Amino acid sequence: MTQRAYGGGISMIGVGIAALFLVAAPWVVPTSWLLVLENVLVLALFATATNLLVGWTGLVSFGQAAFYGIGAYTVALAWLHGIAPFWLAFVAAPLIAGLIALFTGAIALRARKLYFALLTLAFSELFYVLAEQLYDITNGANGIFGAMVPALLISPRIGFYFTLAVVMVALLLLYRIGHSPFGLALQAIRERRVRAEALGLAVSHHELAAFTLSGAFCGLAGALYVVHDQTAYPELLNWVKSGEPVIVAVIGGISSFAGPLWGALFYQIAHDALVALTRDWQMALGALLLLVVLFRPGGLVSLLGGREER
Repeated sequence: MTQRAYGGGISMIGVGIAALFLVAAPWVVPTSWLLVLENVLVLALFATATNLLVGWTGLVSFGQAAFYGIGAYTVALAWLHGIAPFWLAFVAAPLIAGLIALFTGAIALRARKLYFALLTLAFSELFYVLAEQLYDITNGANGIFGAMVPALLISPRIGFYFTLAVVMVALLLLYRIGHSPFGLALQAIRERRVRAEALGLAVSHHELAAFTLSGAFCGLAGALYVVHDQTAYPELLNWVKSGEPVIVAVIGGISSFAGPLWGALFYQIAHDALVALTRDWQMALGALLLLVVLFRPGGLVSLLGGREER
């Protein structure tokens, strides 16, 4: 029996406690930890947007970093070349990422399963190479560094509250999308694609819409990355970066909306701790992922009382 609860793992009490902690965090935690929490928030949005494909639609993509990087580069290039002020570039970032996702998705979704994953990986590498080779536009491998955000957001507290507000609104939108008739249609496509098509669902259109929405929210996460890091560089578009939100979602639990959120918190803390302890931190995280897949496929939410696939 297959049982998946895409709203599972969300307790109103837990949400309230988390919200109170995040609101109070700038006043009770050191600045260094505040930056870690910002990373967690951005990663949570990135992973949840990717999980719209992996968890809800059943499409494994290794190209979401392309849209994450496009979001970051939209803000950075607007500042570098004086194209637009920060606020306009920030609003444009998810729109541009979503538009590019629309075109790339129209091509990638012609393939299925492994070939779809490989096509998305190829697109990610294409954008990575363009960012690295178009030196006159992107500064190449050197990346773009500088004070590209308003002075107001440079303050750790204000920057954190801005990131928190944007991420919360974005997550609420993703939650509503997942629990709308459109989200239920995506789950039907994931479970029985042929049957959903036979019932009259426009499967290809739904998949393309999911891919576009995921790309737009990944672009928003990339724009938020610039807020606290004030940099954009080619590795943000690399396929290795695309694996990060997938790993986060699997660790947290792809069968729950809250899974990527818990996964982002665990991954960021484990990453920082392992980097400080050993140079082979990737091997340790890989071993952790293997253990989760083998012994707890429901992820962290299954340990916290959420339901998992059985």
